[in-house]
Amino acid sequence: MSTTSSNHIVCVGAVYIDTILTVPHFPTEDEKLRAKSIKRRRGGNTANSLQVLEQLLEHDPCSPQNFPSSTMLHLLAVLPDEGSEAAKFICDSLPSVDVAAFSIFREGLHDAASSYILQSQESVSRTIVSINELPEMALHEFNSQIYQLNEKFGGKGRIWFHFEGRVPELILQCVLFLKKTYPGFRISVECEKPERVGMAEVARLADVVFYSRLWAEKNGVGDARRFLEAQRASTRDGALLCCTWGAGGATAVKKGVEEVWAHVKAWKPLLDTGQQVVDTIGAGDTFIAGMLFSLNNHDDWALQQKLEFSNRLAGRKVLQEGFGGLGQKMW
Repeated sequence: MSTTSSNHIVCVGAVYIDTILTVPHFPTEDEKLRAKSIKRRRGGNTANSLQVLEQLLEHDPCSPQNFPSSTMLHLLAVLPDEGSEAAKFICDSLPSVDVAAFSIFREGLHDAASSYILQSQESVSRTIVSINELPEMALHEFNSQIYQLNEKFGGKGRIWFHFEGRVPELILQCVLFLKKTYPGFRISVECEKPERVGMAEVARLADVVFYSRLWAEKNGVGDARRFLEAQRASTRDGALLCCTWGAGGATAVKKGVEEVWAHVKAWKPLLDTGQQVVDTIGAGDTFIAGMLFSLNNHDDWALQQKLEFSNRLAGRKVLQEGFGGLGQKMW
């Protein structure tokens, strides 16, 4: 475990307010269908990861009594007006995360980015329609927030930045700025949606890269290990590369003179209790939370143990609605 006096995890990405309609089956065109339930919750990849990280830090039994408080979580996102109901809803949803200090609030705009999700009981899958009318973060805004952040931290401790793979051109500039100005910061990135091809350039610079199965398959590779083998030449020395494969488990490789590989099958409960997959929304975000937690707070764990922990965490998530109680269930 790290014994650093302060340890900061900063997640950069968009935050959504999700409206989830659970339906018996996906409707056909012009069909009238009655939903089984409706839920409203805060979404967004990095915000989901932070929600799970909160719980893992709270319930980790391996931390000494004074250690968890020294691991601080931060969100850097574009949000609506700070006085809006939407901004309050988002801040309240992450009680242990520093949201207000470094996020960018768009004055006069009161609607958050939103997703409308149809979740089918029949196929256990979902269709998502999103809208975001908030102007994206500009590079000068990011740089300004980082200067403030570093001044607040006093340049001490360990600082980790995780980027959701949303706007590749901007993220590349942000990562280049961090590499040049604060070379000691560690950086992880998510390569999830293959249409965002520019994320491949960002991945070349990162310390940790999280690839999705869809990204690998759209790049012509149908196997996680073969895909990661193909990425070794285009990523930095010492990088950790992870690829999740849904029902096929997950694979990771730590590059170096002595390369280290790890693989796990999809997690299932030891006892067959008849539990079924009920909510796949955020499973990848949950896996990333597990890896960030393992990498930041459990240096003593081998790569295989880190991957097993993260895979089990994501496996537990899909058996329940939302993210509540995941941290407690892990120990």
